[in-house]
Amino acid sequence: MLLRFPTELLEDRDLRQQAREDFRWKCRVPVLRQFGAAAEDLGVFVAECAACRSKTARLHPFADLDADLAFAELEAELRTRAGPGYGWRPETCPACGAPSPRPVSALFARHLPEVGHDLQIELTCGAGRVLEMQLALMDRRGVATAIERPQDEVSVPAAFGAPLSLRAFWRAFISAHLYEDGLALHPVQPGYWLGLRPFTDDPRTAKAMFDAFGPWIEALREREGGHDAVCFLADRDEEGIEMPFDDRYEAWLGGFAGDIQQALLEPFVVADSDHFVRALAAEGRRQGLQVVRDSNDETLFVRFRGGALDLRLNLGPVFFRTLHAGFTFHRGLRRFFARELAALAEAARLVPALREMLPRHAIQVHRGQFVEVLDDAGHRCSLADMVRLATTYDVRTDAGRAGLRSAVIPP
Repeated sequence: MLLRFPTELLEDRDLRQQAREDFRWKCRVPVLRQFGAAAEDLGVFVAECAACRSKTARLHPFADLDADLAFAELEAELRTRAGPGYGWRPETCPACGAPSPRPVSALFARHLPEVGHDLQIELTCGAGRVLEMQLALMDRRGVATAIERPQDEVSVPAAFGAPLSLRAFWRAFISAHLYEDGLALHPVQPGYWLGLRPFTDDPRTAKAMFDAFGPWIEALREREGGHDAVCFLADRDEEGIEMPFDDRYEAWLGGFAGDIQQALLEPFVVADSDHFVRALAAEGRRQGLQVVRDSNDETLFVRFRGGALDLRLNLGPVFFRTLHAGFTFHRGLRRFFARELAALAEAARLVPALREMLPRHAIQVHRGQFVEVLDDAGHRCSLADMVRLATTYDVRTDAGRAGLRSAVIPP
């Protein structure tokens, strides 16, 4: 009896390889270079028409994908979405209109700004279903390295260099250390540690567990410096951190929320605000801003400079909101400060635009924030906040320029 085992078609293998290279070089590398930490999830589905033999590669955004899925949940979601009826897989051939082109492969990418790499998951299709998944990490130069699948959520940071979702990792971390005899501590990214005082209903045992914390934090500070914030999730309201319910630990640590409120277990964060500012500075640099810390260790004021803009803001609330929301530094900044940073970048470009629009007027900037327009006789036409003007009028459009002109030179 002759046994025949399924083999991969050489044509399919070449098609998958070509799709992989095109996706990386034509889609992801340009996106990462342009958007950095703000790069969105993206996928491509490759299929071949059985009728006309044409190949199809369909790009697909994943704007509706839950960012807090654990890795196993993300795998299951991608397998489901690779099936018919979910918008990722082509339903008809774009060349001849024949139904149900044969699926060949699908690729999904998510940027991990904490390590500057792109996580890419390739789904190999055959017999109308997903046969296997392969993982790779790609840097911004387009160099990809194959990696092994993590065995569980706790091993995700070691495999990827950063958690896929810090909230999902929080849940796995607490579950793994819930009944241990001492404090559990785990690094998330430079300057960011998760901590847990495990379950106990004995106050003396709880206090004894924290006896080891003092020597640990001192050794950490001697070794790495910084780490100036210790934040207990249960102390959010006492610290005056206002947050919507979806960002509170009661929402994303729901299974442990009751025990946390009763102090039967205590999750906490040890963080270094300097590393938070470094993450902000990297994103600011991409948008043309210089970002530097301008405060002592007791406060978190940050100065933003760009063009004529020179503004000092208190980022302490954003820092602590990030920690209490269960976000990494990068995701917290994207969630709680992305619009403000974009507004500052627009404000930095305002004065050159005004001088180009109003060559006969004098443009002066006061205190790095307010722009004054003077006519040729030296009379003030207007005095306005640069950020307000920049976010109200889009100088890239004719309507925006006309509106800006009317605002700074009233009729």
